[in-house]
Amino acid sequence: MSDGSREALRGALVAGFLFFVLILSAGHAIAPDGGSSSGGGTISQTVNANAPRLIAFDIRNAANTSSVMGTQLDVLTTFNFWITVNNTNGWASITNLYVNLWYDAGVDATSYDSANSAANYKINITYTNAAATSPTATQWALISGNVAFVPSTDVTIYTNQPTYNYSFRMAFQLHAQIHQAQDPTPSSAGYSNAYSWNARFGARDVTPNVNYTSKDPTTGLFYEFGVYQYTSISLASTIWTGASAAPGQTVSTNSITVTHSSNAAYWFNVTAGGDLSDGSIHTIGITNVKVVHTGQDDLSANTPFPGSAPRTVTLLGTSTTPHVFDDTGDSQAVPVQFQISIPLGTFAATYTVAVTVKVEQRAPPTS
Repeated sequence: MSDGSREALRGALVAGFLFFVLILSAGHAIAPDGGSSSGGGTISQTVNANAPRLIAFDIRNAANTSSVMGTQLDVLTTFNFWITVNNTNGWASITNLYVNLWYDAGVDATSYDSANSAANYKINITYTNAAATSPTATQWALISGNVAFVPSTDVTIYTNQPTYNYSFRMAFQLHAQIHQAQDPTPSSAGYSNAYSWNARFGARDVTPNVNYTSKDPTTGLFYEFGVYQYTSISLASTIWTGASAAPGQTVSTNSITVTHSSNAAYWFNVTAGGDLSDGSIHTIGITNVKVVHTGQDDLSANTPFPGSAPRTVTLLGTSTTPHVFDDTGDSQAVPVQFQISIPLGTFAATYTVAVTVKVEQRAPPTS
């Protein structure tokens, strides 16, 4: 049937309906007994706003030219969130946008809401609108998570269609101890890579319609990514010195604070390169040197170096279990100090030995 025919039929039906009503009303009007009756009501229809629609969500390289979603990311390295949102009811009807990232800790089914809320396990960046008809950079805010993000300088807004379609480029860096995660193989069936980071994007409007998207609208692949292992170490000084003392005495060196980072559970080891030596034939056996227990480590007492290689004392962690990393901060600090017992008969000289402090992670995956 043509559009013209449809319009003609629609007009005929309306006319017929009105004609019937008029005839019926006329019939009542001319009835001999003069009685009449009527009834009425209203017709109501609520029109809901369409939920905001995600056109694009991605994690991209620093130049914003290629996707890094589905790969492993380096901490302390610049990446971009790339987001495009469409709301045909006008931007003023949007109240919030959400960028949610979380570490699944080895369980694919871990949701954002149930994930560990510590800052190195979960990230929430939220846009909050107060009826503005277009977005501004400062409406974005870091709500939680150890990620470097400064909206006033890191957010660029692109207007695709004024008042309802916008793109956002948001630069960010993962902090040093964002939890290490495996390199995923993204799937269209769901989050399917244990020990990975998952992501989702959400939008809420004034109705309030909420639309969360967990997979790419084009490829259908769920948003997952990994994080490379990271460790660092920094010593306030590199020389431990004991006071001059005579054979038979025990002296303590100065204490040096060692600041270190690890984005997973780790061991902190102190290793001596051999015996203390005066540079010629005289030595002090390394077993005469103890690592001092300060209460800020995992030792139970002052602990001597072993006499044979690798001559290592584990200051944080045990021989089988790594030390739990700080899941809220960017680094940890531990004091390192030594106690030296000078054997009787030791030749008068200055004795030295090289010492190495090392942060070592357990092989991934880790929870």
